[in-house]
Amino acid sequence: MLKHKLLTLILLVGSGLFAAKNTVRIGLMHRDIITGCEFKVSRGIYKIYADGQHIGTLKKQQKLHFLSGDQVQLNLNGRLHLASSFKLQGNDYVNHFVLSSRHHQNQAYDDNLEIYAKANRLVLINEVQLENYVSSVVEGEAGYQLPLEFYKLQAILSRTYALKNLARHSDQGFNLCDKVHCQVYHHKCTKEDIYQTTIATNSLVVVDDELNLINTIFHSNCGGQTCNSEDVWNTKLSYLRCVKDTFCLHARSASWKKPMLKSTLYAYLRRQKQFKSTSEQLLPSCQINERTREQRFLSIHLTKIRRDLKLRSTFFCIQEKGDSAIFNGRGYGHGVGLCQQGGIEMARKGFGYVDILKHYYQGIHIINRRALRFFKE
Repeated sequence: MLKHKLLTLILLVGSGLFAAKNTVRIGLMHRDIITGCEFKVSRGIYKIYADGQHIGTLKKQQKLHFLSGDQVQLNLNGRLHLASSFKLQGNDYVNHFVLSSRHHQNQAYDDNLEIYAKANRLVLINEVQLENYVSSVVEGEAGYQLPLEFYKLQAILSRTYALKNLARHSDQGFNLCDKVHCQVYHHKCTKEDIYQTTIATNSLVVVDDELNLINTIFHSNCGGQTCNSEDVWNTKLSYLRCVKDTFCLHARSASWKKPMLKSTLYAYLRRQKQFKSTSEQLLPSCQINERTREQRFLSIHLTKIRRDLKLRSTFFCIQEKGDSAIFNGRGYGHGVGLCQQGGIEMARKGFGYVDILKHYYQGIHIINRRALRFFKE
């Protein structure tokens, strides 16, 4: 019976019955005021549509210039076209374009571009194949010359995040933005090893025991111990549990130090209604050996202190030395989920991406997203 069910699943997935969304809409430079941009074909053939009507075709190295106004303006072959929106639709097997504006020059992207006018500015939306998007995010979030198993891991996490957050910018007409607010997406993937490892994990996502896509939270370095999700965001998630991590301890971000005038720290604490006078002494505050469940210093959440005082992490102790207060800390980031530098070291030591995922996320499953509906039913 089990073999029969697995065979049925393979046939259903292969037949496309569980068709999944294969493109995502990414808002480019959406925080910038774009009043004009240049579109240039770098590979493939692009058809030009104005409010849905086909008005021309572009080939390699050909350019278009768009200007904002009440409508989008385009001068094509000496004729001015005004439209609420333009779409540049790739019409070849592989299609790349280069986008330039006053804020960004020669940014290369895959697939299609949509441009429309809003409040006398241009809104730029890259409609891109999901796997092309994921490979670009892996390059932006992970960096270069890393173990292939880590790239696979990062691809699965980035794909899961994208699919879980498709509605994040729905009120603005796209799924995700290109900033850290969503995932870093600066241009098309430029590294073949990153692209190939992304394709090797095609359609794989991470789900919890109830088959819901998880929040694939990650940070740079945990300093030896990750955090429970509720210690940072007051939301308890079964798969984001505190774990010990010895793999990141020799990385460059494993420890940090920040000196501060004691008077500056006291002034901050008085504003938080902690001290009434400068004559009071700093209470001993040290969690350098282990993160505590109740992440506080005096009665202030450590996440607030980290944000207000611009500290690298909430994993620190304070040492008084003359007129100074010395913050001695561990790690870099919020400390929840994947520790990237720990994961990289695990991959270098020969651990596979499944082992790394299950070390940092508890009770999770890796599944082909096209089969999710089948498993849920």
